[in-house]
Amino acid sequence: MPIVTLLTDFGHQDGFVGCLHGVILTRCPSATIVDLCHEIRPYDVPGASFLLEGVRPCFGPGTIHVAVVDPGVGGPRRPVLALIDGQFFVAPDNGLLTAPLERARQSAVRELTAGEFWRHPVSHSFHGRDIFAPVAGHLAAGVAPDRFGPLIADPVRLTLPRARHAHGQVQGEVIWVDRFGNCVTNIPGESLASGVCVWHAGQPLAFVDHFGGVPAGSSAALVGSSGYVELFVNQGDFAKSRSARVGDEVILDGGAVESGQDDGRHIGPSESRARFDSL
Repeated sequence: MPIVTLLTDFGHQDGFVGCLHGVILTRCPSATIVDLCHEIRPYDVPGASFLLEGVRPCFGPGTIHVAVVDPGVGGPRRPVLALIDGQFFVAPDNGLLTAPLERARQSAVRELTAGEFWRHPVSHSFHGRDIFAPVAGHLAAGVAPDRFGPLIADPVRLTLPRARHAHGQVQGEVIWVDRFGNCVTNIPGESLASGVCVWHAGQPLAFVDHFGGVPAGSSAALVGSSGYVELFVNQGDFAKSRSARVGDEVILDGGAVESGQDDGRHIGPSESRARFDSL
């Protein structure tokens, strides 16, 4: 049975999510729908892009991801269908697919122009229901991708914040706050050397292997399940206790920093082990 995932900023107060389910299942009753997250901060396209890439490895080839965080709904932005490393993504072309596309080995993006696969009439304020969900349903039912529209070479890509190596330190920032108040940074965490010190708002944090590495109520940092450095309070809420939020600067220094490499370069997936391997 085809798997269709949903990621939106719709929340659960209204019937928006239920509408997506209904439209998809009407077109493909055998679909298995997985609600990834509907609590994206409203209009947070960069955060949604990060989260979307983080869940992608948990699904297999042929999975259809419907991602709708769409502050420009009804405007000139294009609706698109992307094939990225064997998985499909149906989304607005507003940069939401930036993170998956950046890490893709193979990708192809189509503009959704074939109106016969849409739900009519199309609302100017709910393309999730009237364009993205029906396209996903038809795709799950076996409609070939090339029938939805032509290939495009210029999907919108955001300039996502990247960790930088400068002045003998690694400089990053908080890019996501989860429901536990853990602050996920954009600093790749694999292969960090021992003796690292993490700084947030001028305060040092110990670097530990797991949440229980510090007593309950204490703050620290670790490499989270996303593969990036996270700031946390054991059995508490780091964001609330430290008034932390997305965009806050986070600095690493100590044993993980390679001396003499203050070149200001971005840390990316192709960097060497000494510059922190990225997933």
